[in-house]
Amino acid sequence: MKTLIKLVIAALVIHATWRAGTVYLRFYEFKDEVTQIAQFGVNVPNNVLHNHVLDAAKRLDIPVDPDTVTVQRRQAHILIDANYTEPVEILPRYFYPWQAKMHVDVLTLVLQEAK
Repeated sequence: MKTLIKLVIAALVIHATWRAGTVYLRFYEFKDEVTQIAQFGVNVPNNVLHNHVLDAAKRLDIPVDPDTVTVQRRQAHILIDANYTEPVEILPRYFYPWQAKMHVDVLTLVLQEAK
């Protein structure tokens, strides 16, 4: 009986780790893709960058509300913020609302042609 309880606990821990890990992996992929969007978006208007971020979220099945995505430019920086809540199944039928807060700050340098 003791062994069975230990196996059940181990299975629950593995289940929770798998579910939380896959959600975090998608968050990391989303952040990486948003960083690339900012890096290559020097000459792209903010509304187009905003749409690219929403497209990336849709491709990765990230539940981002368009109102929570902000794109700003400050001097030589592109700042992109996105917040969302994703339910993570920690135990079977028990979901934890994970708050994901992403902030990307990319320094953009534009090289000028030599004259």
